[in-house]
Amino acid sequence: MYKNMEKDILNQPAENEIAPNGGLIWQSRMPGGVCIYMGIVTKETTKHNPAFWTEQDEPVYLILHPIEGLIEDPSYYYTTLEEAEKYSRRRWRYEMEQAGYEVPEWLQKEIENDNS
Repeated sequence: MYKNMEKDILNQPAENEIAPNGGLIWQSRMPGGVCIYMGIVTKETTKHNPAFWTEQDEPVYLILHPIEGLIEDPSYYYTTLEEAEKYSRRRWRYEMEQAGYEVPEWLQKEIENDNS
């Protein structure tokens, strides 16, 4: 079972997937955090009634979350770790500006690098 795990993790994601199977992704809803992407759930493989999912939910991901365990969840709750990091820098800058603090030069440079 574990022999092929390294090979699977190093595979590139398919066109409609956020990460390769076993790859790390970010959950953008509560409780949030880093999760392991296990694959896409289809109407044939879901544990739920297939009518449970709507077209807006698709694709549905099979996720291993450190708190929630193994779950099926709509894809719109997930981003790559890189996208989550970029968002957090922009959000941090916004919060600092709203609070009247000067945004550090290093943070401005990081955000500029994100956009290039």
